[in-house]
Amino acid sequence: MSIQKGSTFDCPECDVTAPSASVPYDALGYAVCPVCSHATAPASDGD
Repeated sequence: MSIQKGSTFDCPECDVTAPSASVPYDALGYAVCPVCSHATAPASDGD
């Protein structure tokens, strides 16, 4: 029997790790951290 690890959300702001299925999403579809409410978004180039 194999054990499969489910997908997780890793917050870049507060370093929390949560199951992806329990993470809320904003109106644009980006994951929102359940602890600090940081919304993920695509990284900008900064050029």
